[in-house]
Amino acid sequence: MYPIENLVPHSASMLLLDKVLDYGDDWLKAQVEIRKDSMFCENDCVPALVGIEYMAQTIAAFAGKNDKLINKKPSIGLLLGTRKYDSTVDNFPIGTILDIHVEQMYIDNSGLGVFKCKIEAENILVKANINVYHSQDVTSLI
Repeated sequence: MYPIENLVPHSASMLLLDKVLDYGDDWLKAQVEIRKDSMFCENDCVPALVGIEYMAQTIAAFAGKNDKLINKKPSIGLLLGTRKYDSTVDNFPIGTILDIHVEQMYIDNSGLGVFKCKIEAENILVKANINVYHSQDVTSLI
């Protein structure tokens, strides 16, 4: 396993995930515990829409893992959008441990990809398809 901070190119305050739990060729599972000091935590919970960012960072960890396996430095990717976001809750309460699973459904040679994602915890299920762009030269687009 790789430490999450070695896979996701975010600064400490914006790195929202705690750790990678497991991975395979086309999937990765990460985890985050909702704490009082969690980014976006207000009124003892994090809004469930932040789940989109948890999913996106798990996709970034997947891409970072693939980069590490070929001795490349993890590169920046872009979240292009989401489809079919469905959540059984409006927020994630403090103390909740979320398991985030992403599975690559499609990626083309240009770096455009689609991931099937879900977040699970006790009495919580969030699902979405996330569209991303990942290229070794994404900075040229910005």
